[in-house]
Amino acid sequence: MRIHLTPRKRGGRLAGAAVAVSALAMMLGLIPSASAHTVARAGPAAAAAPRSSACHWLPTPAQVWVTDPVNSPVGLIGGIYGRPGSVGVAYRINGQFTHSTTMSFTAYDNLTDIPGANYVLNDSKIIPDPGSVNPFVPGNRVEATPRNYTAWFWPDSIPVPAGLKNVVLYPTKPAAPGTGAARWNLAMRQYHPQPGYTQIGGMRQTNITAVSAATLKPVPCPLRAPGTYTRIQLASFFAHEKYWGPIQTPPEPATGNKIYLTSAPAAIFLGLDGYPGPLPQSCLQYYVATLPPNKISVITMHKVAEYFNNDLVTPTSIMKDYQIRYQSFAANYFTLNTRLYNSGWNNTDDSVYTSKGEWVTVYLPGDPRLPAAEIAQVRSLARAAHFNVIQFPPRPTGPLASKLPYPSIAIRQKAISSSFPYSNLALPCWSQTHNYKNWSAPKGPAYFAKYASNPRNNGPYYVDGVKMTFAQFISKYSKQ
Repeated sequence: MRIHLTPRKRGGRLAGAAVAVSALAMMLGLIPSASAHTVARAGPAAAAAPRSSACHWLPTPAQVWVTDPVNSPVGLIGGIYGRPGSVGVAYRINGQFTHSTTMSFTAYDNLTDIPGANYVLNDSKIIPDPGSVNPFVPGNRVEATPRNYTAWFWPDSIPVPAGLKNVVLYPTKPAAPGTGAARWNLAMRQYHPQPGYTQIGGMRQTNITAVSAATLKPVPCPLRAPGTYTRIQLASFFAHEKYWGPIQTPPEPATGNKIYLTSAPAAIFLGLDGYPGPLPQSCLQYYVATLPPNKISVITMHKVAEYFNNDLVTPTSIMKDYQIRYQSFAANYFTLNTRLYNSGWNNTDDSVYTSKGEWVTVYLPGDPRLPAAEIAQVRSLARAAHFNVIQFPPRPTGPLASKLPYPSIAIRQKAISSSFPYSNLALPCWSQTHNYKNWSAPKGPAYFAKYASNPRNNGPYYVDGVKMTFAQFISKYSKQ
Protein backbone atom coordinates (compact mmCIF):
# COMPACT_ATOMS: atom_id res chain seq x y z
CA MET A 1 0.00 0.00 0.00
CA ARG A 2 1.06 3.54 -0.44
CA ILE A 3 0.82 6.76 1.57
CA HIS A 4 2.17 10.06 0.32
CA LEU A 5 3.26 13.46 1.46
CA THR A 6 1.36 15.98 3.58
CA PRO A 7 -1.49 17.48 1.50
CA ARG A 8 -1.86 20.91 3.08
CA LYS A 9 0.57 23.72 2.45
CA ARG A 10 1.20 21.65 -0.62
CA GLY A 11 2.49 24.57 -2.64
CA GLY A 12 5.75 24.52 -0.68
CA ARG A 13 6.13 21.07 0.89
CA LEU A 14 4.80 19.03 -2.02
CA ALA A 15 6.73 21.00 -4.62
CA GLY A 16 9.86 20.56 -2.52
CA ALA A 17 9.29 16.82 -2.29
CA ALA A 18 8.78 16.57 -6.04
CA VAL A 19 12.01 18.45 -6.71
CA ALA A 20 13.85 16.25 -4.21
CA VAL A 21 12.64 13.03 -5.83
CA SER A 22 13.52 14.34 -9.30
CA ALA A 23 16.96 15.40 -8.11
CA LEU A 24 17.50 11.94 -6.60
CA ALA A 25 16.64 10.34 -9.93
CA MET A 26 19.13 12.54 -11.78
CA MET A 27 21.82 11.98 -9.17
CA LEU A 28 21.45 8.22 -9.56
CA GLY A 29 21.90 8.53 -13.30
CA LEU A 30 18.52 7.09 -14.25
CA ILE A 31 17.27 10.32 -15.79
CA PRO A 32 19.90 12.19 -17.84
CA SER A 33 20.17 15.84 -16.91
CA ALA A 34 19.64 16.79 -20.56
CA SER A 35 16.59 14.57 -20.99
CA ALA A 36 13.47 16.04 -22.55
CA HIS A 37 11.67 14.74 -19.48
CA THR A 38 13.56 16.82 -16.94
CA VAL A 39 14.61 20.04 -18.64
CA ALA A 40 12.29 23.03 -18.42
CA ARG A 41 11.67 25.07 -21.55
CA ALA A 42 14.65 27.36 -22.12
CA GLY A 43 13.46 29.17 -25.23
CA PRO A 44 12.34 28.44 -28.79
CA ALA A 45 15.37 26.33 -29.65
CA ALA A 46 14.83 24.04 -26.67
CA ALA A 47 11.10 23.79 -27.36
CA ALA A 48 11.77 22.75 -30.95
CA ALA A 49 14.33 20.08 -30.06
CA PRO A 50 13.20 16.56 -31.05
CA ARG A 51 11.98 14.44 -28.15
CA SER A 52 13.57 11.08 -27.54
CA SER A 53 11.59 7.83 -27.59
CA ALA A 54 13.46 6.71 -24.47
CA CYS A 55 11.50 6.87 -21.22
CA HIS A 56 13.04 6.52 -17.77
CA TRP A 57 12.17 4.99 -14.42
CA LEU A 58 11.72 7.33 -11.49
CA PRO A 59 13.34 5.63 -8.46
CA THR A 60 10.86 6.05 -5.61
CA PRO A 61 11.90 5.41 -1.97
CA ALA A 62 10.24 2.54 -0.09
CA GLN A 63 8.47 4.77 2.41
CA VAL A 64 6.58 6.57 -0.37
CA TRP A 65 4.98 3.19 -1.10
CA VAL A 66 4.96 1.84 2.49
CA THR A 67 6.78 -1.21 1.14
CA ASP A 68 9.73 -3.26 2.34
CA PRO A 69 13.04 -1.37 2.57
CA VAL A 70 14.66 -4.26 0.68
CA ASN A 71 12.32 -3.33 -2.20
CA SER A 72 13.71 0.21 -2.39
CA PRO A 73 13.70 2.11 -4.58
CA VAL A 74 10.67 1.10 -6.64
CA GLY A 75 10.88 2.01 -10.34
CA LEU A 76 7.94 4.14 -11.46
CA ILE A 77 6.56 5.56 -14.68
CA GLY A 78 3.15 7.08 -15.24
CA GLY A 79 1.05 9.76 -16.78
CA ILE A 80 -2.45 10.83 -17.76
CA TYR A 81 -3.79 9.06 -20.82
CA GLY A 82 -5.26 11.52 -23.30
CA ARG A 83 -2.61 14.18 -22.79
CA PRO A 84 -0.96 15.34 -26.05
CA GLY A 85 1.18 12.59 -27.55
CA SER A 86 0.01 9.87 -25.14
CA VAL A 87 -2.89 8.31 -27.07
CA GLY A 88 -2.06 5.05 -28.81
CA VAL A 89 1.38 4.80 -27.21
CA ALA A 90 2.75 1.50 -25.89
CA TYR A 91 6.07 0.97 -24.13
CA ARG A 92 8.59 -1.70 -25.10
CA ILE A 93 10.76 -2.98 -22.26
CA ASN A 94 14.13 -4.54 -23.06
CA GLY A 95 15.73 -5.79 -19.89
CA GLN A 96 17.64 -8.42 -18.00
CA PHE A 97 16.14 -10.57 -15.28
CA THR A 98 17.26 -9.04 -12.01
CA HIS A 99 19.37 -10.70 -9.31
CA SER A 100 16.63 -10.33 -6.72
CA THR A 101 14.30 -12.58 -4.76
CA THR A 102 11.34 -11.42 -6.85
CA MET A 103 10.75 -9.11 -9.81
CA SER A 104 7.40 -7.80 -11.04
CA PHE A 105 5.61 -5.15 -13.08
CA THR A 106 2.26 -3.77 -11.86
CA ALA A 107 -0.02 -1.18 -13.46
CA TYR A 108 -2.44 1.02 -11.48
CA ASP A 109 -5.45 3.13 -12.39
CA ASN A 110 -6.30 6.60 -11.09
CA LEU A 111 -7.39 5.11 -7.74
CA THR A 112 -4.06 3.24 -7.44
CA ASP A 113 -5.95 -0.04 -7.83
CA ILE A 114 -5.08 -2.92 -10.16
CA PRO A 115 -7.90 -3.27 -12.72
CA GLY A 116 -7.32 -6.96 -13.49
CA ALA A 117 -4.93 -9.89 -13.50
CA ASN A 118 -3.51 -8.88 -16.90
CA TYR A 119 -2.23 -5.61 -15.42
CA VAL A 120 0.44 -7.58 -13.53
CA LEU A 121 3.43 -9.56 -14.81
CA ASN A 122 5.42 -11.62 -12.32
CA ASP A 123 8.97 -12.86 -12.80
CA SER A 124 8.42 -16.58 -13.40
CA LYS A 125 5.72 -15.85 -16.00
CA ILE A 126 8.00 -13.77 -18.23
CA ILE A 127 9.07 -15.57 -21.41
CA PRO A 128 12.78 -14.91 -22.04
CA ASP A 129 14.21 -13.78 -25.37
CA PRO A 130 15.36 -16.57 -27.72
CA GLY A 131 18.57 -18.07 -26.37
CA SER A 132 18.09 -16.54 -22.91
CA VAL A 133 17.05 -18.14 -19.62
CA ASN A 134 14.51 -17.01 -17.03
CA PRO A 135 16.31 -17.64 -13.70
CA PHE A 136 13.03 -17.41 -11.73
CA VAL A 137 11.61 -20.56 -13.32
CA PRO A 138 12.09 -23.62 -11.08
CA GLY A 139 14.81 -25.89 -12.43
CA ASN A 140 16.81 -23.07 -14.02
CA ARG A 141 20.13 -21.84 -12.72
CA VAL A 142 19.74 -18.68 -10.61
CA GLU A 143 22.87 -17.12 -12.12
CA ALA A 144 22.10 -18.24 -15.68
CA THR A 145 23.23 -16.09 -18.62
CA PRO A 146 22.16 -14.65 -20.95
CA ARG A 147 19.02 -13.53 -19.11
CA ASN A 148 17.31 -11.08 -21.47
CA TYR A 149 13.59 -10.49 -21.96
CA THR A 150 11.23 -8.19 -23.86
CA ALA A 151 7.97 -7.01 -22.33
CA TRP A 152 5.27 -4.54 -23.34
CA PHE A 153 3.23 -2.00 -21.38
CA TRP A 154 0.09 -1.79 -23.53
CA PRO A 155 -2.87 0.65 -23.49
CA ASP A 156 -5.91 -1.37 -22.44
CA SER A 157 -8.25 0.32 -24.94
CA ILE A 158 -6.29 -1.06 -27.91
CA PRO A 159 -6.32 -4.78 -28.85
CA VAL A 160 -3.02 -6.55 -28.22
CA PRO A 161 -1.49 -7.85 -31.49
CA ALA A 162 -1.60 -11.61 -31.89
CA GLY A 163 1.59 -13.30 -30.76
CA LEU A 164 2.86 -10.43 -28.63
CA LYS A 165 4.31 -11.88 -25.42
CA ASN A 166 4.86 -10.54 -21.90
CA VAL A 167 2.17 -7.88 -22.11
CA VAL A 168 1.15 -5.73 -19.13
CA LEU A 169 -1.95 -3.63 -19.77
CA TYR A 170 -2.10 -0.10 -18.41
CA PRO A 171 -5.34 1.88 -17.89
CA THR A 172 -6.55 4.43 -20.45
CA LYS A 173 -9.68 5.56 -18.61
CA PRO A 174 -10.64 6.39 -15.03
CA ALA A 175 -11.57 3.52 -12.73
CA ALA A 176 -15.10 4.88 -12.35
CA PRO A 177 -17.06 7.91 -13.57
CA GLY A 178 -16.44 10.99 -11.51
CA THR A 179 -13.11 9.83 -10.07
CA GLY A 180 -10.93 12.17 -12.10
CA ALA A 181 -8.58 11.95 -15.05
CA ALA A 182 -7.19 8.77 -16.58
CA ARG A 183 -4.08 8.77 -14.40
CA TRP A 184 -1.97 5.64 -14.43
CA ASN A 185 1.24 4.41 -12.81
CA LEU A 186 3.34 1.37 -13.51
CA ALA A 187 5.82 0.02 -10.96
CA MET A 188 8.85 -2.24 -11.25
CA ARG A 189 9.58 -4.02 -7.96
CA GLN A 190 12.72 -5.95 -7.04
CA TYR A 191 12.59 -7.53 -3.59
CA HIS A 192 15.85 -8.23 -1.77
CA PRO A 193 18.65 -8.20 -4.38
CA GLN A 194 21.60 -10.53 -3.94
CA PRO A 195 24.70 -9.07 -2.27
CA GLY A 196 26.48 -6.86 -4.79
CA TYR A 197 23.31 -6.01 -6.74
CA THR A 198 20.86 -3.13 -6.33
CA GLN A 199 17.45 -2.03 -7.54
CA ILE A 200 19.14 0.92 -9.25
CA GLY A 201 21.29 -1.49 -11.24
CA GLY A 202 18.21 -3.45 -12.22
CA MET A 203 16.50 -0.31 -13.50
CA ARG A 204 19.57 0.71 -15.48
CA GLN A 205 19.44 -2.65 -17.28
CA THR A 206 15.77 -2.12 -18.17
CA ASN A 207 15.30 0.18 -21.16
CA ILE A 208 11.87 1.69 -21.90
CA THR A 209 11.01 2.79 -25.44
CA ALA A 210 7.77 4.54 -26.40
CA VAL A 211 6.29 2.97 -29.53
CA SER A 212 3.16 3.34 -31.60
CA ALA A 213 0.62 0.64 -30.72
CA ALA A 214 -0.34 0.62 -34.41
CA THR A 215 3.12 0.10 -35.93
CA LEU A 216 5.40 -0.80 -32.96
CA LYS A 217 7.80 1.87 -34.24
CA PRO A 218 9.39 4.38 -31.81
CA VAL A 219 7.57 7.62 -31.06
CA PRO A 220 8.47 10.51 -28.73
CA CYS A 221 8.11 9.53 -25.08
CA PRO A 222 5.01 11.35 -23.79
CA LEU A 223 5.60 10.75 -20.07
CA ARG A 224 5.78 13.87 -18.00
CA ALA A 225 8.64 15.25 -15.94
CA PRO A 226 9.45 13.06 -12.91
CA GLY A 227 8.52 15.78 -10.46
CA THR A 228 4.91 15.59 -11.60
CA TYR A 229 4.67 11.89 -10.70
CA THR A 230 4.42 12.85 -7.04
CA ARG A 231 1.41 15.01 -7.78
CA ILE A 232 -0.19 12.21 -9.82
CA GLN A 233 0.33 9.71 -6.99
CA LEU A 234 -0.96 12.13 -4.38
CA ALA A 235 -4.10 12.79 -6.42
CA SER A 236 -4.59 9.02 -6.77
CA PHE A 237 -4.44 8.52 -3.01
CA PHE A 238 -7.13 11.10 -2.29
CA ALA A 239 -9.28 9.82 -5.16
CA HIS A 240 -9.03 6.29 -3.72
CA GLU A 241 -9.99 7.41 -0.24
CA LYS A 242 -12.94 9.41 -1.55
CA TYR A 243 -14.23 6.47 -3.60
CA TRP A 244 -13.58 3.49 -1.29
CA GLY A 245 -13.31 5.12 2.11
CA PRO A 246 -10.43 5.42 4.60
CA ILE A 247 -7.98 2.69 5.60
CA GLN A 248 -9.61 0.74 8.42
CA THR A 249 -8.15 -0.52 11.67
CA PRO A 250 -7.85 -4.33 11.81
CA PRO A 251 -10.45 -5.76 14.22
CA GLU A 252 -9.32 -7.14 17.55
CA PRO A 253 -11.08 -8.87 20.45
CA ALA A 254 -12.70 -6.60 23.00
CA THR A 255 -10.96 -8.41 25.85
CA GLY A 256 -8.01 -10.72 26.44
CA ASN A 257 -4.34 -10.68 25.46
CA LYS A 258 -4.56 -12.71 22.25
CA ILE A 259 -3.47 -11.08 18.96
CA TYR A 260 -5.20 -12.43 15.86
CA LEU A 261 -3.94 -11.97 12.31
CA THR A 262 -6.56 -11.76 9.60
CA SER A 263 -6.81 -10.64 5.97
CA ALA A 264 -8.17 -7.19 5.11
CA PRO A 265 -10.54 -6.11 2.34
CA ALA A 266 -8.41 -5.03 -0.61
CA ALA A 267 -10.67 -2.07 -1.42
CA ILE A 268 -9.50 -0.10 1.61
CA PHE A 269 -5.82 -0.36 0.67
CA LEU A 270 -4.01 0.77 -2.45
CA GLY A 271 -0.81 0.28 -4.42
CA LEU A 272 -0.83 -3.51 -3.89
CA ASP A 273 1.88 -5.72 -5.38
CA GLY A 274 -0.41 -8.33 -6.91
CA TYR A 275 -3.95 -8.50 -8.23
CA PRO A 276 -6.20 -9.48 -5.30
CA GLY A 277 -9.34 -10.11 -7.36
CA PRO A 278 -12.41 -7.98 -8.11
CA LEU A 279 -13.11 -5.09 -5.77
CA PRO A 280 -14.68 -4.74 -3.27
CA GLN A 281 -15.12 -8.48 -2.70
CA SER A 282 -11.46 -9.51 -2.61
CA CYS A 283 -8.91 -9.40 0.23
CA LEU A 284 -5.25 -8.48 0.61
CA GLN A 285 -2.55 -11.10 0.28
CA TYR A 286 -1.22 -9.98 3.69
CA TYR A 287 -1.83 -10.89 7.30
CA VAL A 288 -2.72 -7.79 9.34
CA ALA A 289 -3.29 -7.10 13.04
CA THR A 290 -3.75 -4.27 15.51
CA LEU A 291 -1.23 -4.14 18.37
CA PRO A 292 -1.53 -2.44 21.75
CA PRO A 293 0.19 0.97 21.81
CA ASN A 294 1.55 0.54 25.34
CA LYS A 295 2.38 -3.17 25.67
CA ILE A 296 4.91 -5.58 24.25
CA SER A 297 3.56 -7.74 21.40
CA VAL A 298 5.07 -11.14 20.64
CA ILE A 299 4.09 -12.43 17.17
CA THR A 300 4.94 -16.05 16.29
CA MET A 301 4.91 -17.81 12.93
CA HIS A 302 4.95 -21.36 14.24
CA LYS A 303 6.53 -22.89 11.14
CA VAL A 304 8.26 -21.04 8.31
CA ALA A 305 7.55 -22.03 4.73
CA GLU A 306 10.55 -22.99 2.62
CA TYR A 307 11.93 -19.75 1.14
CA PHE A 308 14.61 -18.56 -1.29
CA ASN A 309 17.55 -17.07 0.61
CA ASN A 310 19.38 -15.21 -2.12
CA ASP A 311 22.08 -14.15 0.33
CA LEU A 312 23.40 -17.69 -0.16
CA VAL A 313 23.34 -17.98 -3.96
CA THR A 314 26.31 -19.73 -5.59
CA PRO A 315 27.17 -20.07 -9.30
CA THR A 316 25.51 -23.51 -9.30
CA SER A 317 22.33 -22.61 -7.36
CA ILE A 318 19.11 -23.87 -8.95
CA MET A 319 15.78 -22.09 -8.51
CA LYS A 320 13.24 -24.30 -6.74
CA ASP A 321 9.48 -24.20 -6.42
CA TYR A 322 9.75 -22.61 -2.99
CA GLN A 323 6.62 -22.69 -0.84
CA ILE A 324 6.85 -18.92 -0.32
CA ARG A 325 9.85 -17.27 -1.91
CA TYR A 326 9.85 -14.21 0.41
CA GLN A 327 8.12 -13.08 3.61
CA SER A 328 8.40 -10.00 5.82
CA PHE A 329 7.14 -8.63 9.14
CA ALA A 330 6.33 -4.92 9.03
CA ALA A 331 5.16 -2.07 11.19
CA ASN A 332 2.56 -0.19 9.13
CA TYR A 333 4.03 3.28 9.36
CA PHE A 334 4.84 6.25 7.16
CA THR A 335 7.74 8.62 7.68
CA LEU A 336 10.29 10.29 5.42
CA ASN A 337 12.95 9.47 8.03
CA THR A 338 14.65 6.57 6.26
CA ARG A 339 16.45 5.23 9.32
CA LEU A 340 13.26 5.24 11.38
CA TYR A 341 11.25 3.72 8.55
CA ASN A 342 13.74 0.92 7.89
CA SER A 343 13.79 -0.04 11.57
CA GLY A 344 10.20 -1.29 11.36
CA TRP A 345 10.86 -4.33 9.15
CA ASN A 346 12.46 -7.76 9.00
CA ASN A 347 12.29 -10.53 6.40
CA THR A 348 12.98 -14.22 5.98
CA ASP A 349 16.51 -13.77 4.62
CA ASP A 350 17.67 -11.45 7.38
CA SER A 351 15.87 -12.84 10.45
CA VAL A 352 16.79 -15.29 13.19
CA TYR A 353 14.75 -18.36 14.14
CA THR A 354 14.22 -20.31 17.34
CA SER A 355 15.58 -23.79 17.91
CA LYS A 356 12.09 -25.07 17.07
CA GLY A 357 12.11 -23.27 13.72
CA GLU A 358 9.64 -20.60 14.80
CA TRP A 359 9.85 -17.05 13.47
CA VAL A 360 9.20 -14.83 16.50
CA THR A 361 9.13 -11.04 16.34
CA VAL A 362 8.86 -8.88 19.46
CA TYR A 363 7.29 -5.46 18.89
CA LEU A 364 8.27 -2.92 21.52
CA PRO A 365 5.58 -0.29 22.23
CA GLY A 366 6.00 3.21 20.84
CA ASP A 367 3.33 5.17 22.69
CA PRO A 368 4.92 5.42 25.15
CA ARG A 369 8.25 3.68 24.71
CA LEU A 370 9.59 1.53 27.48
CA PRO A 371 12.39 3.05 29.57
CA ALA A 372 15.85 2.44 28.11
CA ALA A 373 16.79 -0.04 30.84
CA GLU A 374 13.68 -2.13 30.17
CA ILE A 375 14.27 -2.07 26.42
CA ALA A 376 17.79 -3.39 27.04
CA GLN A 377 16.42 -6.24 29.18
CA VAL A 378 13.84 -7.23 26.56
CA ARG A 379 16.42 -7.17 23.79
CA SER A 380 18.83 -9.27 25.84
CA LEU A 381 16.23 -11.97 26.52
CA ALA A 382 15.05 -11.85 22.90
CA ARG A 383 18.60 -12.29 21.64
CA ALA A 384 19.09 -15.33 23.86
CA ALA A 385 15.83 -16.87 22.63
CA HIS A 386 16.58 -16.08 18.95
CA PHE A 387 13.68 -13.65 18.69
CA ASN A 388 13.66 -10.67 16.35
CA VAL A 389 12.89 -7.25 17.82
CA ILE A 390 11.18 -4.26 16.20
CA GLN A 391 10.81 -0.99 18.07
CA PHE A 392 7.50 0.56 17.07
CA PRO A 393 7.99 4.23 16.11
CA PRO A 394 6.14 7.01 17.96
CA ARG A 395 2.52 7.76 17.17
CA PRO A 396 2.44 9.48 13.78
CA THR A 397 1.21 13.01 13.28
CA GLY A 398 0.12 14.86 10.18
CA PRO A 399 -2.92 14.45 7.95
CA LEU A 400 -1.41 11.67 5.82
CA ALA A 401 0.85 9.75 8.19
CA SER A 402 -2.00 9.41 10.66
CA LYS A 403 -4.23 7.71 8.09
CA LEU A 404 -2.43 4.42 8.70
CA PRO A 405 -3.94 2.65 11.74
CA TYR A 406 -1.54 2.85 14.68
CA PRO A 407 -0.10 0.59 15.83
CA SER A 408 -0.74 -2.10 13.24
CA ILE A 409 1.40 -4.66 11.44
CA ALA A 410 1.40 -6.63 8.21
CA ILE A 411 3.04 -9.89 7.17
CA ARG A 412 3.72 -9.99 3.45
CA GLN A 413 4.19 -13.17 1.41
CA LYS A 414 5.58 -12.97 -2.13
CA ALA A 415 5.81 -15.58 -4.88
CA ILE A 416 3.59 -18.16 -3.20
CA SER A 417 3.74 -21.58 -4.84
CA SER A 418 0.45 -22.83 -6.26
CA SER A 419 1.26 -26.17 -4.61
CA PHE A 420 1.47 -24.69 -1.10
CA PRO A 421 -1.94 -24.75 0.66
CA TYR A 422 -1.09 -22.94 3.90
CA SER A 423 -0.19 -19.37 2.86
CA ASN A 424 -2.20 -16.29 3.75
CA LEU A 425 -4.32 -17.08 0.68
CA ALA A 426 -5.87 -19.86 2.77
CA LEU A 427 -7.58 -17.34 5.05
CA PRO A 428 -11.31 -16.82 4.40
CA CYS A 429 -12.03 -13.34 3.04
CA TRP A 430 -14.53 -11.29 5.04
CA SER A 431 -15.52 -9.00 2.15
CA GLN A 432 -16.53 -11.88 -0.11
CA THR A 433 -19.75 -12.23 1.87
CA HIS A 434 -19.95 -8.98 3.87
CA ASN A 435 -19.88 -5.25 3.31
CA TYR A 436 -16.20 -4.32 3.37
CA LYS A 437 -17.02 -1.02 5.08
CA ASN A 438 -17.97 -2.94 8.24
CA TRP A 439 -14.72 -4.90 8.50
CA SER A 440 -13.25 -2.92 11.41
CA ALA A 441 -16.45 -3.04 13.48
CA PRO A 442 -16.20 -5.01 16.75
CA LYS A 443 -16.04 -8.75 16.19
CA GLY A 444 -16.78 -11.66 18.49
CA PRO A 445 -15.00 -15.01 18.96
CA ALA A 446 -16.80 -16.57 15.98
CA TYR A 447 -15.18 -14.08 13.61
CA PHE A 448 -11.64 -14.84 14.77
CA ALA A 449 -12.28 -18.59 14.83
CA LYS A 450 -13.23 -18.45 11.15
CA TYR A 451 -11.16 -15.63 9.66
CA ALA A 452 -7.93 -15.53 11.67
CA SER A 453 -4.74 -17.45 11.04
CA ASN A 454 -4.92 -20.70 13.00
CA PRO A 455 -4.05 -24.38 12.52
CA ARG A 456 -7.33 -25.03 10.71
CA ASN A 457 -6.65 -22.34 8.09
CA ASN A 458 -2.86 -22.43 7.87
CA GLY A 459 -1.82 -25.80 9.27
CA PRO A 460 1.45 -25.69 11.22
CA TYR A 461 2.38 -22.43 9.42
CA TYR A 462 -0.18 -20.35 11.34
CA VAL A 463 0.64 -16.99 12.93
CA ASP A 464 -0.68 -15.53 16.18
CA GLY A 465 0.47 -13.34 19.02
CA VAL A 466 0.10 -12.23 22.60
CA LYS A 467 0.10 -8.86 24.38
CA MET A 468 2.35 -8.65 27.42
CA THR A 469 3.41 -6.13 30.01
CA PHE A 470 7.12 -5.74 30.62
CA ALA A 471 6.81 -7.74 33.86
CA GLN A 472 4.98 -10.55 32.09
CA PHE A 473 7.62 -10.72 29.34
CA ILE A 474 10.47 -10.84 31.85
CA SER A 475 8.70 -13.45 33.97
CA LYS A 476 8.02 -15.75 31.01
CA TYR A 477 11.26 -15.54 29.05
CA SER A 478 13.78 -15.21 31.84
CA LYS A 479 12.88 -18.79 32.83
CA GLN A 480 13.67 -20.26 29.43
